[in-house]
Amino acid sequence: QPASLIRKNLQETAFFFPQLQTDSTGVVIISFTIPEALTRWKLLGFAHTTDLQYGMITKELVTQKDFMVIPNAPRFFREGDQLSFTAKVTNLSNEDLSGTATLQLFDAISMRPVDAPFENSNPVIKFSAAKHQSSALTWMIKIPEGIEAVSYRVMATSGQQSDGEENILPV
Repeated sequence: QPASLIRKNLQETAFFFPQLQTDSTGVVIISFTIPEALTRWKLLGFAHTTDLQYGMITKELVTQKDFMVIPNAPRFFREGDQLSFTAKVTNLSNEDLSGTATLQLFDAISMRPVDAPFENSNPVIKFSAAKHQSSALTWMIKIPEGIEAVSYRVMATSGQQSDGEENILPV
C-alpha cells in the first residue's frame, strides 16, 4: 500500500468555520474536511442572524470504511519491554475477506526502519475476516534502548481493498 494512502491525520477534533448558505426551502448543506480517524464524532453547530435569532444542532457522525485496520497501540513504549502490538481488521462488507497485514516500525526522528532492533521478525501476517466481523492481529516486539520515538505503520490488504494507519509513540 502506498504511504500516501495511509491515514495519518488522526486529530481528535475537527474545527471548521463555514460560510453557510440556505436554499429557497431553508436547507443548509455543511461541507468540511474531517480528520482520517475512524471513529464517532459529535457535531455541535450554532448559527445566528444579524438580528440575533439563533439555531443550534447536535448530531453524531461516524467515519468508517468497508475494510478497516485499527491499531490498538499503547500510549508509549518503555525500553526493555516485550509486548504484543495488536490491531484488528474490520470487515463491514457483504463478503468474507482474507489477506495480509503488515506492521512497520521507524525511528520517528530519522525515519529509518527499526524492525530489526524491535525484533519485529514477522512483520507480515495473514488474516481472515468473515463478512460483518473483525479479526485480531498480533505482532510480538521488544523495545530496544536508545530510540526516543517510534513511528508505526499498520497496513492491511485484501484483494482490491486496503487500509492503513500511521502514528508516533514516545519511548
